[in-house]
Amino acid sequence: MKKLILTITFLLCGVAASFALPGFTPFVPDTAGEYVWYRDASFARESYVGILSYDEKTYQIRYYAPADRDTLQPETNLALVFTINPESDFFDMTGEKIITEVDPYGDDVDILNYLHDLLYEFSSRRIKLDNLAGTEIFTKQDFEQFGGKVTMCFDSMIPLFNLKQILGANNELIFNCITFGRILDGEDTTFEDFKGLVPAQEYHAPTKTKIKGKSVKYKTQDGQQITLDTNWTQEMENCWMYGEEAFVTIASIPKYFEDQSLNDLFIMRRILESTGGSYTDIETAEFKFDVKKYTIRIIAKSSQPENNRVVYVIKQITTDPSKEINSYLSLAAYEDSYLDKSSYYTKLLKSFKD
Repeated sequence: MKKLILTITFLLCGVAASFALPGFTPFVPDTAGEYVWYRDASFARESYVGILSYDEKTYQIRYYAPADRDTLQPETNLALVFTINPESDFFDMTGEKIITEVDPYGDDVDILNYLHDLLYEFSSRRIKLDNLAGTEIFTKQDFEQFGGKVTMCFDSMIPLFNLKQILGANNELIFNCITFGRILDGEDTTFEDFKGLVPAQEYHAPTKTKIKGKSVKYKTQDGQQITLDTNWTQEMENCWMYGEEAFVTIASIPKYFEDQSLNDLFIMRRILESTGGSYTDIETAEFKFDVKKYTIRIIAKSSQPENNRVVYVIKQITTDPSKEINSYLSLAAYEDSYLDKSSYYTKLLKSFKD
């Protein structure tokens, strides 16, 4: 559970060196270490494609498919690191190196060629939408690799090519973003360790058990305050743990960009990014906006393969354009705890004041 505290660390790192893939300028700047994983339904078996940026010149693209007992297909893991010319106005690959084993007698070579094709196709189609700003722009296109007529959805919140999903002729999902994130450094294996998301547990009604504990008010140096109870222990000035079940974090966030829309999207991307071996389930993310209170609340699930559990995450940010510093509130709780005590956690969050 404590690994999720890394999310706050990432958020407060601010804007690292930004760059863009050749030929277009993204509305939300990309930064080193960002990656995105897609579910690729164009394969007959469960398949995923991921793209990682090391810096403006060096990237990795990876294909992963888990072992399939029904068809007796083994686990497949293929990856290549490639370099591009960042000064070019088109996708100009200058070098590549396959970093996984390749079976020359199976489908591996065809899959690697397919990954090459995707890079060039995604680049050329994104370049044509250079004025992309905001979220969810849909465009109908012909895309041979995905069966012909498709609808492509682009979203500025998604890193790199800004591609969110590809829909088939009958609006079925063929290729869709399921998680994105950012690695800490060259030793962080979060990207290559991805093997799909942990499935959610079956819903169960919350219990009526009343949680006992005296109320305790906490106030940080920057004036934020929250009322918890004696079941929580303070780990840092702005972080509290509920045993190993949950933790609450509050913080102040500087304003990174003068453009309010850009600033909001940048912060939302940052707080949704997967970190430290956990993977935010983008498909389950819900966004709630309160214009009067200048707040954005995001509710999402985070997959933790290490212990095969799912964490519910609620994050709230203020976006008051008159302030240079805005507030951030985050609750993370294991799925069984959140479902069992959702009203309890909701009440605690309502006590937050900035």
